[in-house]
Amino acid sequence: MSIINDNAIQDVNHMGSICFTESPVTMLAPMFSIFKRYTNPMYAPYGIGIRKSLIYEMGGRPVIYGDSTDQNQLPDSMQWRFELFFPQQHDFTWLREWRLQKTNIELSFDNCFVIVDTNNDILELRHLFYDVDDIDVDAQPEDGGVRTEYHIYCSRKYKVVSMEDILKVCLLNKKQLQKELLEQPIQDHLYYSTWE
Repeated sequence: MSIINDNAIQDVNHMGSICFTESPVTMLAPMFSIFKRYTNPMYAPYGIGIRKSLIYEMGGRPVIYGDSTDQNQLPDSMQWRFELFFPQQHDFTWLREWRLQKTNIELSFDNCFVIVDTNNDILELRHLFYDVDDIDVDAQPEDGGVRTEYHIYCSRKYKVVSMEDILKVCLLNKKQLQKELLEQPIQDHLYYSTWE
């Protein structure tokens, strides 16, 4: 929520780079179902997705794994990409990590999407994903009560997908999934009805 409120991913640990996993979106649900079994998981089923091609255009590159001999052979200009690798002792290759040598990435509707755990999260956190543009209120007295209808017109700040939806679209190929994400409209409409 703080990332969304800031509209930015920031290098909060002052490492000089921002880290990403290259895990395909369709593999996130099975990965997080494993993490949910741990009391202190490395990741939670919430995050920010950015296309790999965009990270690459910004200068992001895959991490280079190796031992200290490999690290010493890299020029200083590439040290930010290096991660020690010792099989059975220090192995994070499963993360498929990419790094971007920046301290801040501004987020927008066009360059990212938000990942949440459940569809209920989308409803509960909608104040983070939408800006209200206009509200039409229609109050009609009926049978001794007042029925009030609210038509809320919004601008979507971010595209959003839940792990529940990801599980449903895991049967889609990569192109179909990208289409699902890219076709979320920037304008949206919510409807509520109450009785008083």
